[in-house]
Amino acid sequence: METSQFDATLGGTEHLPFSANSFKFTASRSIEIAAMSESILRPSKTKLIFQTLPVHMRRRVMSHNCKRLPRKLREGHLEQLKKSGLPPKQKRPSRKYRRRPSNLLNEYNRRQKKNIWLETHIWHAKRFHMIERWGYRLADRPCDKAFRACYRASSAHCLLQDISYYTPVQITGPVDVISDMFSCITSRSCGISISAKAYITGNREGIIHIYKPDLYPLCYIGKVRFVWIQNDDSKKELWLFVHPSQIKQLETIFTNLTNSKLENSSLEHMEKKRKMSSKYSDLNINIKNGIFNIFRLTGPKSQAVVNNTIKCVTSLNKLPDKNWLSHINNTSFLHIKEKHDYWENAKRASSPSLLPPHVIIGLIIKDPRLSRPSYRTKAHNNNNEGVNTALLLEIPPYLSYSPIWNISLHEHIKEKQMTNGQFIEHITKTQLVPGEINEDDPALQNVPIVLIQRPGSQNALYKKIGYGTGWDIIVPAGYGLPFWQTLIMFGARSGGLRETECVAFEMGECYLPPDSDAGSLEEKRIELQLKEKYFRRPPSKRVNYQKLAINSPFICPWKILLSDWSSKIINDFFVLRDKRLIDILQDCLSAKKEIPDIDNAECCLIAVRLHTVGKGNLKQHALICLPQSNDVQTIDNLFEPLHEDVNEKLRKEKRKEHLQFLKQIKRKRKKAKKRGAMVKNTFPKTSSTKPSEYVKSMRELWLPSNVETVRNTCLRPILGYLSRGAFSFTEGKSFGIGYIAFNALVVLLKTRQNKVLVRNTTSRKYRLANVELIKNV
Repeated sequence: METSQFDATLGGTEHLPFSANSFKFTASRSIEIAAMSESILRPSKTKLIFQTLPVHMRRRVMSHNCKRLPRKLREGHLEQLKKSGLPPKQKRPSRKYRRRPSNLLNEYNRRQKKNIWLETHIWHAKRFHMIERWGYRLADRPCDKAFRACYRASSAHCLLQDISYYTPVQITGPVDVISDMFSCITSRSCGISISAKAYITGNREGIIHIYKPDLYPLCYIGKVRFVWIQNDDSKKELWLFVHPSQIKQLETIFTNLTNSKLENSSLEHMEKKRKMSSKYSDLNINIKNGIFNIFRLTGPKSQAVVNNTIKCVTSLNKLPDKNWLSHINNTSFLHIKEKHDYWENAKRASSPSLLPPHVIIGLIIKDPRLSRPSYRTKAHNNNNEGVNTALLLEIPPYLSYSPIWNISLHEHIKEKQMTNGQFIEHITKTQLVPGEINEDDPALQNVPIVLIQRPGSQNALYKKIGYGTGWDIIVPAGYGLPFWQTLIMFGARSGGLRETECVAFEMGECYLPPDSDAGSLEEKRIELQLKEKYFRRPPSKRVNYQKLAINSPFICPWKILLSDWSSKIINDFFVLRDKRLIDILQDCLSAKKEIPDIDNAECCLIAVRLHTVGKGNLKQHALICLPQSNDVQTIDNLFEPLHEDVNEKLRKEKRKEHLQFLKQIKRKRKKAKKRGAMVKNTFPKTSSTKPSEYVKSMRELWLPSNVETVRNTCLRPILGYLSRGAFSFTEGKSFGIGYIAFNALVVLLKTRQNKVLVRNTTSRKYRLANVELIKNV
């Protein structure tokens, strides 16, 4: 008899099987499962699927993003979205799609409407801090900590900078007419003229100081580099390379002198001239923006980097692309063989400083991508053995001639230029042996370039001879990035605008002097930047300049300084650039003799270089003061006494009233919130860039803007200011570059002293410094 089991829940005695068939069990429940799936996918209720989830699983974004739902509910949710007429949003294009070249090119062109980009912009934008300056988007400084590394590169290796923002200006006409025009906007007292024998042959680069017509020494514009081009025509061709901060003023001057609108000029509105003709009307002046790439290499190893980068064409027969010779007026000027022999001798030099100063070498080279190494390496200099210095000093004729000055050739070069992809594809298909490239391949293009030597500093007094030497390479448009990457692969370290200022400072030269419009705009920009940084600090962390007797800590008030020393109002001033007078003044300063009188002495500034005696670190905007007879012996105990801050009490009261006002507003808002009413904001609405009236009044109490005098505000009379001061790696100590009023220098030498006192704007300590006048202003 079978055993029976009793279970009250089953209704009594039941017989249970020994096994269960899951397939039969599922089949018998298939109808129920289908009904449940149908109810999930096509619910008859008014609730949506995401609303059926438990409260802790619901998300607001579920209504339009199905990926926020569990996987088993997504299909039904999409069906509901389709029925409701709200199709799901399209997937965002992938990053690869968004960065396609066609889209990138359109985007880059749109972003260049406001500020011009250089050809190396994309390379710099990934590695540098970019800033907007002079209508360009330029690299300011590297993102890594490379300040000392850039100095080492400029002093012992190679520093590379892209200075393609310099604007080339082409002037064509008779030499005597060009020389006559420049005689009214330059002065021979600042250096030899533009038509001097050293420059007119075209083998050397020159530098001139440009002023407004017949207004020397006032109305200074800036320093301009120039190159004469050799040709056999009666008309001569002159190329100027102008800093972008000076180009608009130079355009206006040339337009007024020639009474004609310049070609490719950026000036939109030109004034109508009464005179329809001028003695300079025969001159043809064109402003050529963006037709050249200019790379500046600084340092002794720049010679090795250039040697490895360029491979010269030795003769006309070895030119793969001979079609562009038709664009050259006279191919006899090329002299490829003679220039190649001179360059082969120059390549053996260990540094560019061994070559003649400012020499110009025009070469035709092969595509720089042919010489690029497979991995980054540091180029090394050759030994001096085999260098014939006598041949280096004998500059052959037509050494500077280059087809790059023919503008019609540039379009042909752009048409025949290979992209990187085409170049790599062609090389891999045509090379017979891996690693060997046929450099005489007719499909490859030749590139005309110009090399300009820079001698660097010639200051023997402080052991700076040779610092800053290097090469300027002028390359046609389109070949900027191939040249740049090849120079980088041979060990050149890239730099930006910060490095340009630092190299000028280490050489002891002035960068954007204050008597030019570019210099005054730069000073105002620095003042605004320092002011914003100063007022971002809390009041307890700010330097109280009123107690230190400094009424202009962020900008040098040159006009007020000159007015104090001349006892009359000065509206315009200038920096002395007469080299003969500067030599006389330096002799008087060294011998402690009285200075002779000069014209316009009351509005004249003298550029000086200060070196501290002993300890001390000079900083920007430091005060240059007149010492007394016993200050040299008691310099260690010479401090500026603390002055009274007349606005301190007023600032505290104003701050207290403002806090009480804020508390009242806060209480009103709370009461209105309780009543459920809206309270209007009693503060005036201001943008984030413009400070409120309270902030303006408080800033005026911290730094008064109405500066009337500066000469006698301190313990010692103020002679001038430092425009730049820092620690010099070349000197191994701190020094500064600044300007002193001419009348103040006369008073200094009357006391039979040639040393001055210097005090930083954040310190009370006076320090002693030696004075040296600067010629290269």
